[in-house]
Amino acid sequence: MTHEEIKKELSAYFDGQLGPEKAVEISAHVSACAECRAALEELSALSSGVKENLSAAAPAAMKERVLARARAEKKPLFRTSTVLAAAAVIILALMAGIAAKRYMPVMFAQIQGMINAASSTLGASGGNK
Repeated sequence: MTHEEIKKELSAYFDGQLGPEKAVEISAHVSACAECRAALEELSALSSGVKENLSAAAPAAMKERVLARARAEKKPLFRTSTVLAAAAVIILALMAGIAAKRYMPVMFAQIQGMINAASSTLGASGGNK
């Protein structure tokens, strides 16, 4: 790898995101190159500073304001009327399915009987009137 390619990979190297071969190559380069070693030390200092600042707790008053506002604005996910309407639709659909399963064979048998009767009437008259 060239010096410029290694400079571009320093952040990934610092985060441990490179494969072992690249990591060994960059490690060897950093130990010999003062510029890249300084850049790596700067990344380390930046990372430590960010970690320190992220661990700072929010002021208690701010926490209370946020929680109070969240409690005041708490709204139900669905209105009761919407839930009841959805439940009614589901119950009606289930009832229609049960009724269809129970009465469809009877209806099909009646329709088949009507078709058979019509065809025998047509067959007896020869299909001409």
